[in-house]
Amino acid sequence: MDFLVERPLREVLDRAETYMWLRGFHVSLSERTETTSLFSRVYVPRKGFFGTLLSAFVEAPPPVQKIRLLASDAGEGRTRLTVIESRQGELPEGWMEIAEQLERWVIEELGGTYWP
Repeated sequence: MDFLVERPLREVLDRAETYMWLRGFHVSLSERTETTSLFSRVYVPRKGFFGTLLSAFVEAPPPVQKIRLLASDAGEGRTRLTVIESRQGELPEGWMEIAEQLERWVIEELGGTYWP
């Protein structure tokens, strides 16, 4: 998804990072630059100590959801924001909606429009 936001690049990324953090994502500092941020969250079911230990040996790796935000200067104080989502494993149902929530937030809170 690509958006055009009528705000400076740094403001867009700062506000987006706060938004993602409040929704349980962690920012990867090694993947963070002036124009890029990578967020991820890992689903860890609550099974108790022995259930978690046992599942570590017999189950597939835990589900992971990643969101990459790419921002570039679009001139005149505007920013082009690109959102890329990737998934690994079977995600919980509530996690599936983050792309739609982020899209709605960019449009409603940041005043963004779709990039043609």
